[in-house]
Amino acid sequence: MYTLESLIGGIYKLSEVELAQISTELDGLNIRDIIIEIKDNSSNDYNTAAVDSGFIPVKYLGVIIGLINVATVVLPSSVRSRFIVRMVDNLESLEEAAKLEEFNSAADLLKDHELVLMDGPLVVSDEESSKLNALINSALSTGHYVLSFTKEVRVNRVSSRLMGVRNQINEVALFFTLFERFREKESGSVLITVPVNVRSGVVGFYMQVNGGSPPVYVEASENVLKNPSVLGAVSLMMSRENYPIPLYVADKLSKVSDEVKRWFIMALLRMGEKGEVDPLLYRYIRDMLGYARGRSLY
Repeated sequence: MYTLESLIGGIYKLSEVELAQISTELDGLNIRDIIIEIKDNSSNDYNTAAVDSGFIPVKYLGVIIGLINVATVVLPSSVRSRFIVRMVDNLESLEEAAKLEEFNSAADLLKDHELVLMDGPLVVSDEESSKLNALINSALSTGHYVLSFTKEVRVNRVSSRLMGVRNQINEVALFFTLFERFREKESGSVLITVPVNVRSGVVGFYMQVNGGSPPVYVEASENVLKNPSVLGAVSLMMSRENYPIPLYVADKLSKVSDEVKRWFIMALLRMGEKGEVDPLLYRYIRDMLGYARGRSLY
């Protein structure tokens, strides 16, 4: 059984020097123009699911074959993983394929679940735009919600649109400072930055539930803004590090273990022995992986 300790990673560490430099630049800002307190912390019982994916590349007969594991967690206690095999050109293509499969799973979950949580930004590449459009349109048409959470932010996601920042900065450190300043004067628990439009139907913002820990970047279907109770419900799922615990479980489940990788390679080698060199022979690989899973590899 999974324990909370095994699922929660380390806390982000922010440079005191960097925070001091940011604090100097923020002295003239009105924090209330940037930070919103979500006062609706109601415990609405949303039917919630989380999805994440992991993958490994294997080079076979001169091509790269990716094994993708899409994990879904349905609260309160259902978990499932699904293996997909894809032939790709490179690691970047495999990463995109895994994200597309996440979108597929999220769209399926959205039919029966009011709230779907995902890992990583929703807006990634043009290859995924059609799948994203379908996912967001489904959320908006059904009145359900999609929220994605990113712990490591490497580009300016909010500051350029919200504050006119042009140079690349550490946004996590920036908004951590602002959230902490807000908490010094107010007693707010769930704080977000003013949402910005990331693309049609999608908004982006930073969210901090627990003071003293860096915020998480969130991209969500825009209908979230009309119902603060959604963010209140999400806040109840947050770990001390401001990340949804169901996604910790999905992340853990989506990892492709070394033993599964060995079974996958064995399946490919057996195909070669039989003279069946087509890397898309899914049935044989599926049966081998199904046998491996039956041995309680998770």
